[in-house]
Amino acid sequence: MNRPTSPALSRRNLFKGTALGIAALGTGPLLAACSGSGAGATASGDIAALPSYLPITKGPKPDLKGNASVQPVYYRAPAESELFRSVASKPGTGGRLSAFVVTYYSPPPADNSYLKYISGQVGTEFDMQLVPGDSYASKFATMTAGGDLPDLVQFLTFAPPQGGPQLLQAKFQDLSEHLSGDKIKKYPNLANLSEASWASARVNGRIYGVPEPRPPFGSILVCRPDLIEELTGQEPAPKNEADFTELCKQVTSERANRYAICGQGGGGSVEWGFDFFAAMFGVPNNWRLQGGKLVNKYETDEWLRAISYIKKLRGAGYYHPDTPSLENSRAKTYVANGSVLMHMDGISSLLDITLPKGAVTGAVVPFGADGGKGGNYQGPSSFGFTAMKKADKKKIEEQLAVLDYLAAPYGSQEYFKLRNGKEGVHYNRDGGNVELTKDGRTMVEPSTLFRIAEGPQVLTSTIRIDEQLRRSHAWQVATQDMLVENPVQGLYSETASRSNSATTGLTDTITSYILGRSDLGAVKSAISSWKSSTGNAMRDEYTRQLDKQNGKS
Repeated sequence: MNRPTSPALSRRNLFKGTALGIAALGTGPLLAACSGSGAGATASGDIAALPSYLPITKGPKPDLKGNASVQPVYYRAPAESELFRSVASKPGTGGRLSAFVVTYYSPPPADNSYLKYISGQVGTEFDMQLVPGDSYASKFATMTAGGDLPDLVQFLTFAPPQGGPQLLQAKFQDLSEHLSGDKIKKYPNLANLSEASWASARVNGRIYGVPEPRPPFGSILVCRPDLIEELTGQEPAPKNEADFTELCKQVTSERANRYAICGQGGGGSVEWGFDFFAAMFGVPNNWRLQGGKLVNKYETDEWLRAISYIKKLRGAGYYHPDTPSLENSRAKTYVANGSVLMHMDGISSLLDITLPKGAVTGAVVPFGADGGKGGNYQGPSSFGFTAMKKADKKKIEEQLAVLDYLAAPYGSQEYFKLRNGKEGVHYNRDGGNVELTKDGRTMVEPSTLFRIAEGPQVLTSTIRIDEQLRRSHAWQVATQDMLVENPVQGLYSETASRSNSATTGLTDTITSYILGRSDLGAVKSAISSWKSSTGNAMRDEYTRQLDKQNGKS
């Protein structure tokens, strides 16, 4: 299945950061309370190789093929005869494993027959501390400040703790010697996770956890192709800046309360769809290497062109006027009811089963402003990663074997049991369909074992949404060669970890410009101030690490 990244996650939350990975994204206020002693972690010159990617090819044939970037599509559940075994024997030895993870479900019942069933299959008793998303930050801070850590702790990619590298170095196991490079072969299901998903678990150059994988794509421009076709005669397929501007003009009608696009605000800096438009104009994914030198996106002429284009669209009335104060949930409502026809969101939004009957969603395939190749900023490729409390080698290896079981791929016996439980208790088969029972619905997903580890996500659904699955797959196929990487992903910058104030000041000036309250000169001045206070120091810190990584020092 394809789970959402987070109910509250958007690239707006990530926009304030200037690099991917927990170390570089530790700029937000969500987990600032767990910043540790305040002593800066030393940027490591010993960069562990990411685990080798060894895809598993067994299992049922997908209806639409996938690869390391594109999710395969399965329109129905696999038959019993199609399932294969991905783990040779029980990995656990009868012990107990405690875990601290986030949840967005109502708690499962205390007498949890599903968890007991899976514990028997794995050979390990699971003691799950399920923490609601809205209190995860405070409880994470309290938990890590104490002396009694659980065995496993989930670090969230989209809400990393400030001082994350210091915390990991002090209290959690460096897993590099177990997982780096071909060492991952000992755990075949973990080796089936893409390199991109592992990158977020490599902090300060070392591997500190097992990722919960996601597709590599960043934010997408979700659209209503059905309504756009009604208004223009065809589904949206702009090839350049002029095409997109004309599309916005054709579908916008203030009298009908219908707008081409909306951004969102309501919680800090306004998100105007920066990633889509920046990539459209060739802006780097935060940083790029140019002539051997790191150049930040704010320093580029392309960035100024991108925000000037956003200003042009907004000035023409194509943005919904609520954008500066619009919450993401309201933006989704506007797309669903047709008040807005395009909106930046995560790729999982294409599988929304709450849409009104007959409504169709898709995504605009990226394109270059000049008619050339488009771009999509490669995302973290993970929801988070599971770190392990420091322990002896034997215990760490057993825990990794348990996570290898939990990361079983779609089509395996283990995956089927993890996602459905025990037949007759948690699910029943009805022809080619698998339907969860009442106990299954209240226990399987709410037990949240998948937060510890899971296999690569696939496009499937217990509710038949074949057209939505097909559209998501088609967009991924069209965009897979447009991914734009960030060259400093996984590297650590102490300056980046405390850059929130300086970056917020800059983004506020950019929004002021888009709203017509200041000119481009003010933006350029704010960029210069940001470089002096933050950007140049970050560049130096990243450059030193890249030089060490490349053997230059």
